Amino acid sequence: MDKISKFILQDVCDVLDTYRGRDKFIRTLCYTSKLIGSCTCDEVLAKRCQTFSSQMSATRAVLRLFDDLPMLRHSLQYGLGKQEPDQFMASVGVVGNIVDQLYFPVDKIAWLADLKLINVENSKFWETASTAIYVVSLYLNLIRTVRYLNVLHKHKECVSSEADKSALTKLIVTEQTEYLTFIRLALDLVHAVNCLPSGFLWSSKLNSWQVGVVGTLSSLVGLYQMFAKKHATE
Repeated sequence: MDKISKFILQDVCDVLDTYRGRDKFIRTLCYTSKLIGSCTCDEVLAKRCQTFSSQMSATRAVLRLFDDLPMLRHSLQYGLGKQEPDQFMASVGVVGNIVDQLYFPVDKIAWLADLKLINVENSKFWETASTAIYVVSLYLNLIRTVRYLNVLHKHKECVSSEADKSALTKLIVTEQTEYLTFIRLALDLVHAVNCLPSGFLWSSKLNSWQVGVVGTLSSLVGLYQMFAKKHATE
């Protein structure tokens, strides 16, 4: 095995060794198989791809059952967001953490109701509620990202001397990362809104292959960011 192959294998294994890394790969497999199943003319292949996609989605749903405590730890460490560049970002961050914390118990109830492990009066309500909370979370993160891009742009204007060249390079790299984050969040928001009941914006208007495209692109951006972050910290 040549050095490049070993390097790629090591990178993939390092990412797969983390929970977030596995989730990114599973998500990518989920939506790429959904996309292939929606575009192929082979009915057998289409059915197999859709079954595989459903299983990958179910795997992610099970793994989310254990996200409560990590999210709580993150929220406690974040606190009131004193590390943020300004008060607006801190406020959005705090509200976003509260929304994310609320998502997990609602998502659990929806999951349990869907499998008929608990009896609820309206199981569809909990599924819709979890999706709506997810939409709010994505919207808040999108706002926070836009604000951060604005802050970075202002900082770039203040950095002009040769002595600050390294600082400018770091700002540019951070800005590029945030642009990718914006694209990923925007794609996720498109998909999440589509999952809501019809009647709200573009909800229920995307067909299967469009959902596959949006989900695949978002997942690939997320994977790229994960690998880029890994190399940036080495």
